[in-house]
Amino acid sequence: MYSSAYEYKERDLGQYFDSMANNWDTCPVKVERAEITAVKIKEIHFESNRSIVDFGSGTGLLGFQLKDTFEHVHLADASEKMLQVAQAKIAEANIDNIETHQIERLSELPSKHSAIATLMTLHHIPDVDEFFTDAYGALEDEGILIVADLYEDDGSFHKHNPSFDGHNGFNVSALSAIAENAGFSVQHVEQYYEIWQENFDGVEVAYPLFLFVVKKPKETTA
Repeated sequence: MYSSAYEYKERDLGQYFDSMANNWDTCPVKVERAEITAVKIKEIHFESNRSIVDFGSGTGLLGFQLKDTFEHVHLADASEKMLQVAQAKIAEANIDNIETHQIERLSELPSKHSAIATLMTLHHIPDVDEFFTDAYGALEDEGILIVADLYEDDGSFHKHNPSFDGHNGFNVSALSAIAENAGFSVQHVEQYYEIWQENFDGVEVAYPLFLFVVKKPKETTA
């Protein structure tokens, strides 16, 4: 069970993203990184293209671009306002293979899926080990988990958000160990994108993103 402090942080974070929902799709950087991430995901070989979960989907900038790659796309997010924007986009475009789920953990999903993708979400999740355990349980055998997020930084990436108390990016070697401990095998890691913004000294620098691809093995019977 989560502590009251953890619940407060989750509520505060949810309010932040709720407040950003209506303008989320107007940020060129967010749109571009979602487009480039979608291109990279489409290059991956999947054993099944039945369904993908875009976890921490926001308004669906990433998930919408995967609707022709997977039979079903599930947008999962804790923010009600973000998902309301996504639902309006689904209705306006008359899309019949995208649905939304307001959840905080992958373990809340009602069924297993072929793939899970998460873009710039993991650094907001307090318990990374728990996330990988949840992802393992939410995937079918030979399912793929794709994490796109920040390499470890000095904390300046989130300097504009003084209430941020998540992870300042990740050491990919440490992330690989966590994934393997959860049962995954690491398939591919690469740097694929950079976000440019000012650091603590007011100098514009690049904050690189990695694409981290792991696979759930096929269960073997004795």
